[in-house]
Amino acid sequence: MNILGINFGHDSSACLTVNSKIVIAIEEEKMSRIKQDHGWPEHAIQKIFKSTGLKPSDIDVVAFGGTSYENNGANEIKFRFSKDPAFKKLEVRDRILTYYGVKKSTISSQNQTLFEEEIKKKGFSKASVVFYNHHLCHAYSAFYAAPFISDLIITADGFGDMEAFNYYGFNEKDGIYPIQINDYSKSIGQFYSSITKLLGFRPMRHEGKITGLAAYGKDTELVEKFRGLFRYDHEGNLQRFPFIETSELKIDKKDLAKLSLRERINFSTSENKIGREYAYLGLKMYNWIVDVTNGHTKEDIAYACQLITEEVVLKHTQIILDKYFKGKKVKVTLAGGLFANVRVNQEIFEMDDVENVFIQPAMGDSGLALGAAVMHDVKSNNKTLTDSYKFQTTFLGPEYSEDLESFIKTVGPEYDVRKMEQPAREIAKLINDNVIIGFWHGSMEWGPRALGHRSMILNTFDRKVNDTLNQRLNRTEFMPFAPSVIDYMVKTYMPAFDDNCPAADYMTITYDVDPKYHDLLQAVVHVDGTARPQIVRKEANPYYYDIIDEFYKLSGCGAIVNTSFNVHEEPIVSTPETAFKALKDDRIDVLILEDYYLKKKS
Repeated sequence: MNILGINFGHDSSACLTVNSKIVIAIEEEKMSRIKQDHGWPEHAIQKIFKSTGLKPSDIDVVAFGGTSYENNGANEIKFRFSKDPAFKKLEVRDRILTYYGVKKSTISSQNQTLFEEEIKKKGFSKASVVFYNHHLCHAYSAFYAAPFISDLIITADGFGDMEAFNYYGFNEKDGIYPIQINDYSKSIGQFYSSITKLLGFRPMRHEGKITGLAAYGKDTELVEKFRGLFRYDHEGNLQRFPFIETSELKIDKKDLAKLSLRERINFSTSENKIGREYAYLGLKMYNWIVDVTNGHTKEDIAYACQLITEEVVLKHTQIILDKYFKGKKVKVTLAGGLFANVRVNQEIFEMDDVENVFIQPAMGDSGLALGAAVMHDVKSNNKTLTDSYKFQTTFLGPEYSEDLESFIKTVGPEYDVRKMEQPAREIAKLINDNVIIGFWHGSMEWGPRALGHRSMILNTFDRKVNDTLNQRLNRTEFMPFAPSVIDYMVKTYMPAFDDNCPAADYMTITYDVDPKYHDLLQAVVHVDGTARPQIVRKEANPYYYDIIDEFYKLSGCGAIVNTSFNVHEEPIVSTPETAFKALKDDRIDVLILEDYYLKKKS
């Protein structure tokens, strides 16, 4: 069975599974070059078909992660499928007419038929179209990708299909089943996004900056104020935010009057009732946060936000563990945008009752494409267990070996271009000489982390290089870089590292770094003494492993800086052409394309 999994919202993506195996998975933004691209992932799907030789008529099922058809107007759906700006103009017209009561909203559960019609237009003549719950797709993507059978699955994000913070269990008879579902009115993700907006960053994109900034803050009265947002009943159930005083959130027109006309129209006509309530809750929360944070520094606000986020997740998880897993050490899997927060992941792993933890590498909404495909396969075949989806690596994207040879021939005479005889050794020497390298190799990574196939690499010896590279990439100065650490040195640098825990293979968790090595690793150790490592193993990434191994022989350091190969606010590079642009724009000193060395002659 050929299943095409789709995420149709922000961070749109596509994942192809064939006979219960992941063949290829791609985020649309890496193909379209539009950050957090949304809607039908046209470019990703085209690349999937080009890479596999399949065509739309070969697809048996198109599986959507989330009930997207319920949340968008008819012309918005047509726009997201076609990207034709004419439909966007019609959508704006519809919203204005709906706002003034001239026209009924076109947001309707009946739009599922429209989805199916649009998919047929794309050539999927034989495919059935199915939709699965947003958070269940997160859960399936994490559970089945994990290298172990997990006891507890946690999903958390802003919200999706009315839900925001869920706990699931598993048994072989029933498969994945709900333990506790928390709706949008208890969203930790929305709290974190509100702080992101307050501090001048973009919600649903820059939350990681808050995590980095938090390490520079201190404990203030804000911690207690933020703590008051999250309340529990006598049974330990998380309660709705205090802004919701009744069983239903009632929108006060006085709040809307503070918005511009355009904002009021978008607010009142976007998405379904739950979507509007979520947006209104965000407005109430944001106004409250503005008031209580007045006079506090950005660093202290970020600190309080991060601390309370960790506290709420840990407290509620402990309640679930005590109630349902008393006396048992559990294996936990995590998915949803909240678990891009590596400090939260570390705290969960360090809980007394947690034996192991796995975070789905594409933990955000792009991972819904995988979850939808897996969920359909599991459900339709009446099976609860399968090893076929377990991750060995995240290198699930396309590779461009044929394109590379053609591209090399087009590079102009103003560049030195040569094929290296001993690539690993030469690259290691460049790193030791403080050269900033764009490293492009093999298939693209799946998810937001660059893991040695689309990475910028350099040495860890000088913290000043953080400022240098951040300036060249237009990145925020307080964001820490992360290390790629060779497997035989991880325990030396990070004594708490557990080789049985897969999270660090995908750079999804932090560890405390032994103070003896803070100087050696100064470019990757954050101010709180932690680092977010990628463990590099020869069997998973032999070329990258050999580079770090040669660097260790040369320098005595078994780690290098690894940051994603992209300029700030651009997607990670995909093709040789997009990688070359970084060299052309002086973002890097040297570009490595497989075993080709490229450098400006000037």
